[in-house]
Amino acid sequence: MATFAPHTRFLLHLHHSRLHPHAYQFRNVPSIYRAQHTHTHTPRTPTRLKLPPTLSLFVAVSGLIYYAATLHISPQPKTLNPQTFTVYTLTSKTPVATSPISHTTIFSLRPVHPPDQQLPFGEGILSVQIKQPQLQIARSYTPLPNAGDGEGEEDGALRFLVKREPGGEMTRYLFSLGLEDKVFLRGPMVEYIFPPAGEVDKTLFIAGGTGIAPALQLAANSPSQKTEIFWAVRNKAETEGAMAEGVERLIRKTKGKVSVKVFVDAEGGIGVRDVERGMEGGKVAVVVSGPEGFIKWVAGEKVWKDGREEQGKLGGVVRRVLEKRGGEVSVFKL
Repeated sequence: MATFAPHTRFLLHLHHSRLHPHAYQFRNVPSIYRAQHTHTHTPRTPTRLKLPPTLSLFVAVSGLIYYAATLHISPQPKTLNPQTFTVYTLTSKTPVATSPISHTTIFSLRPVHPPDQQLPFGEGILSVQIKQPQLQIARSYTPLPNAGDGEGEEDGALRFLVKREPGGEMTRYLFSLGLEDKVFLRGPMVEYIFPPAGEVDKTLFIAGGTGIAPALQLAANSPSQKTEIFWAVRNKAETEGAMAEGVERLIRKTKGKVSVKVFVDAEGGIGVRDVERGMEGGKVAVVVSGPEGFIKWVAGEKVWKDGREEQGKLGGVVRRVLEKRGGEVSVFKL
């Protein structure tokens, strides 16, 4: 185990994705969907007009010409929004480690048109969808906190931690992109709303692999008095290089509010006693992120119900700790 030592409101409609944690016991912030007003209008009965054959042909041909001329110039939205995809440019691809070569890379994307306002990172953990245009599929990714060098704070640049997955169509597409290639994003989606200041004494975030991205986003923006991150990885190289720099920079910036402990599988990984210690300290909110198997091991698996992914029952290590010592805790699985 290794230890790292030491708003602008978004005015567009936000999409909220299953925000509420399982209550053991926890009240999350009420939904912030914006109300939309619908106006109805009953049209008059249309009047049929008969046009001469020559004029009808002229109108039809003119319509076809206009359609052909405008087919390829449909306007693209200039600002990131949850309804349509917006154009970004790939500006850099930074491997987490070069020796040994890492299969995890930080992708930096900059919007073609600078945004009018910044994303509402103070609301909660945000994700955006990236589109694979050939297969017409999209996957959600969580932006990393700003690098601290000014990048992304004004120009709307976003950074994503992506691991190349064998057989993964989306990651194969992303890793095939070259610098200055266009990438299409949609969002943001609010995955988890931060509890109000003072509602919890500490947030314990247990992250597996690239699940560290939402953990760092929470640590950088949550009003929680203290955030403790347990980061489980298979290979220690995943925590070095650019990622180590980012983590250490965040710890310095938060002035002791955030701590990060790394657990390597080959060295024993996260144990029950580690989680038990992490859940000490008053009112604790536990957030879990990572591969499905990791989430199941830590806090029980998520389930599908009526076409939606639900939190499922509490299980795993967190349940064993509660059964042993008693008490209450809020748990949310990303």
